[in-house]
Amino acid sequence: MTSLIDVIFLLLLFFMLTSTFVRHQQVDIAPPAPRGAGAGSVPDVLLRAGAEGAITINGESVEPASIVERLKVLREAGGTTLLVKADEGAVSQTLVGAVEAARRAGFAAISVAD
Repeated sequence: MTSLIDVIFLLLLFFMLTSTFVRHQQVDIAPPAPRGAGAGSVPDVLLRAGAEGAITINGESVEPASIVERLKVLREAGGTTLLVKADEGAVSQTLVGAVEAARRAGFAAISVAD
């Protein structure tokens, strides 16, 4: 019986050491600037994530399926900086989806504000 327990522990150790762990996809978000530092800079594009998945880009309501296309148009028009704001009732998945859409549209300077 003791040798069986030893074999089980060795197998357990073997599978623990040889298994690979999958990392979930990460979205890198730049921290917001200090309150007084960026007072003069205005972002080129303002994306607001609202309650129940509502998205507005520069004040215009946008369907979730067309966010990337709308951001690509703004990027090609000369937009370089993007500010993502989340409203009080916004779901975190909506915020992450908005940041990911901005990355796919080609924005490199993405900031998130509360």
